[in-house]
Amino acid sequence: MLTYLPQGYVRLKNPFDNRPPVLTELVDAPELRGVTLRMLLNHTSGLPNWSTERLVFAFPPGKSWQYSGEGFMLLQRVVETVAGMPLDQFIRREVFDPIGMASSEFRWNAALADKLVQGTSRSGQKRQLRFPEPIAAASLYTTANDYAKFVARLLNDSSAMTLTIEKPATANRRLGLQWGLGWGVEIGASGPNLWQWGSNPGYRAFVMASASSGDAVVILTNSEQGMALVEPLTKIVLPGEHSAFAFHMLR
Repeated sequence: MLTYLPQGYVRLKNPFDNRPPVLTELVDAPELRGVTLRMLLNHTSGLPNWSTERLVFAFPPGKSWQYSGEGFMLLQRVVETVAGMPLDQFIRREVFDPIGMASSEFRWNAALADKLVQGTSRSGQKRQLRFPEPIAAASLYTTANDYAKFVARLLNDSSAMTLTIEKPATANRRLGLQWGLGWGVEIGASGPNLWQWGSNPGYRAFVMASASSGDAVVILTNSEQGMALVEPLTKIVLPGEHSAFAFHMLR
């Protein structure tokens, strides 16, 4: 990573706390020299999921697997540095506009106020997340229809699918779960399924797509209990047992 960010990178210490002042930290740990883009995308960088304290690597880069939101924050800084623009502008130019994702944003703006469905905590309290800055691992505002367009484009791009699935990291050997570039990979009887989930305060989301059939399901909920809907709805579109639902971060 130091090839792209020779001085290290500035990270938010708590991206879920939007109250000023926004706490930041310059990360210049020596482990950054061993981190590659592939490690960030398949969660083998050694970075923790999130940290509210000074950032410390959990293990040497490339030696194990651990889901890392922090890794995607580092990836965001690399993209912004190379592209010379904020992440939301880059994604708008390269993804949203070409695919036709007109209802998607990576940064809160006033136009979202009347469109955003309020989230609900487990205790029934209303929640509304407002990210004033783009957060690669958390701040995507979208609709099921828009996200389905993204999934469809990926499934129909053979080169992107090859890159996504080849050389996956082992995420859970007992469950047979792997991790490709940005996606979980579940090996089923009919071939690999790509999957991913979202777990922000007040919201839960899930997507699974069959690489062989091209069938997919996108589920976005405005409740912290929304994961209860995921397995039965997914099995309607993609019948059979799915080891992804036994993954500890979904349960």
